[in-house]
Amino acid sequence: MLRYLRLERAAASRWMPFAIVLGGVVAVACAPVDPVEEPAPAATQEAAEQVAETPDTAAPVEETPASNTPLKTNQAGLDIIKEAEGLRLEAYLEGSTWLIGYGHSRTAKEGMTITEAEAEQLLREDLLVTEQAVARIVTVPLNENQFSALVSLCYNIGARNFERSTVVAALNQGDYQGAADAFPNHARARVEGELVQLPGLVARRAKERDLFLKPVQMALREQG
Repeated sequence: MLRYLRLERAAASRWMPFAIVLGGVVAVACAPVDPVEEPAPAATQEAAEQVAETPDTAAPVEETPASNTPLKTNQAGLDIIKEAEGLRLEAYLEGSTWLIGYGHSRTAKEGMTITEAEAEQLLREDLLVTEQAVARIVTVPLNENQFSALVSLCYNIGARNFERSTVVAALNQGDYQGAADAFPNHARARVEGELVQLPGLVARRAKERDLFLKPVQMALREQG
């Protein structure tokens, strides 16, 4: 008579031993057994499902650029703009553009006249737009003097030219000294179809550069 004795299977083995008792003699043999696949833990399954549901084209998280929005043009920057632009209460033609007040062009037209108070109001409105442009275009932190110098430059050459300027190219790479040294590159204007360096622009760029490099603490002490 044959009797089969079941032996415990080793956890890491693919072979199951069994014994046959025959006439008092025990014979041990092994037979192959398919491995049992353990179910994945619930947490692992859940994580796998979440990965599967996440699209491959998920947009990368972008770093927030430094914000210069709270900054405003200080008195030193305002003085440069007013002195360089000059005050004209009657509309005048510069190239093919009508200007009035402190270089205001948006609403200027032939024959237009304004008061000094209206010129101040137009300048404030124009500066607000220019300040917003500088805050948007420049992606590195600025102090009050740097911001004001850049506003003067942008007010003079326009936001589009400012964005493409060598000043901004250096500045947005974190090269503040290189940005300061690039101010003189923008001292030319088109005269009779030709780009010519103008003494007035050379002087303005020099003042803007000096203000850009001037420590804010020094400016505060002088004002006090």
